[in-house]
Amino acid sequence: MKMERLKTFHFPEVESNEKNNGFCAALTLITEGEDLLAIQELKKIYATTDDSSLKSNAANLLFELYFARSEWNQMESEGLLDEPTIEKSNRIIGKACNMSDSAEISFSDQPIRIPMIPSLTGCPTIEVLLNGVKKCFWLDTGAGMSVVSHSLAKECHIDLLEEKEMVVGNSTHLDLTTNLAFIDSIEIMNLQIRRQPALVLSDHLLEIQIPNTKEIMAIDGIIGWDVIQHLHLEIDYKQKQVLIKKPACKEPKERNLFFCGAPIVKVSANTQTPLYFGLDTGANKTHFGQPLLTKVDDLQVENRTTHAGGLGDLKEREIKSLEALSVQLSPHQNLTFQNVRMMLTDFATFFKLDGVFGSDIGKDGRLVIDYVNRVFEVVVSNDEI
Repeated sequence: MKMERLKTFHFPEVESNEKNNGFCAALTLITEGEDLLAIQELKKIYATTDDSSLKSNAANLLFELYFARSEWNQMESEGLLDEPTIEKSNRIIGKACNMSDSAEISFSDQPIRIPMIPSLTGCPTIEVLLNGVKKCFWLDTGAGMSVVSHSLAKECHIDLLEEKEMVVGNSTHLDLTTNLAFIDSIEIMNLQIRRQPALVLSDHLLEIQIPNTKEIMAIDGIIGWDVIQHLHLEIDYKQKQVLIKKPACKEPKERNLFFCGAPIVKVSANTQTPLYFGLDTGANKTHFGQPLLTKVDDLQVENRTTHAGGLGDLKEREIKSLEALSVQLSPHQNLTFQNVRMMLTDFATFFKLDGVFGSDIGKDGRLVIDYVNRVFEVVVSNDEI
């Protein structure tokens, strides 16, 4: 099977046989936001294939889909919590969550409007009550799980599940030691989140030095995709405001948002070539991926030395850069970015993306993230939410 072609979303060009068809069908269903149907295809492959590579890929995709849906019992019944090809830290988290009561979100009757404070790097932050203590948290779609610092966990009386072998990777493949905790209460005005699992990182790993000013930015905590996927979330960068409300299933419209280890947005080049970009509101800038260079002509690539990296590993690096990049979010909406750097690592599971959208995608308006309906929008308007 030509796995590398599949990883860059070239499904039709793969040689057809019964074994390939099932896996290709699962990948197609994932990109269409049909997670339940994709799970059924992947379960069949994982249970029956004698191809070790195919089995491993099916297991990891299946794990990610179950993880996003908090279906810990399903992980256990399928044998995924003991599957050696799945990262041990992920399996530890799955086992711990399987033994804990499920997280719960309680919405208020009315939409919540709350001030948004841009961090020094441009990431949207909001005020939350963590076990009754007022703190400022990032809204980070690029974080698969919510995060708190060790000192914050201590201050807010959050018990840690200490596992010596638990690590998480950052955006530069650096493994960061972590613990797991279950937060009793996160409140965002009238929105209440109970028993939320979260990673706990050392304080120094949640500190970022701003290159130009040398100022140290400390992060109290992060609201990750594990929570954001359950919200209708609008981040207005111009009005510096966030709207949160309970999502409601709407009349079908073209879906452009799906999940595969991370949220992914379907866009296109000006030539109508399909492109796939991750969504990372925790990143201040949009980045491009290597596959983009084979799909879009006339891109001007040069090497630049700049500060880049992720939590715990921000430093000066020489990185490929594009002078400009334009993509179409819809037939009537073009997005243009300047000085776009190359991604340092993969953002999704299995797939090799064409890029990752950062918070700069919303600088002229607001982002609408409605994962329940698989819709992502950029609204350029002077109107308030």
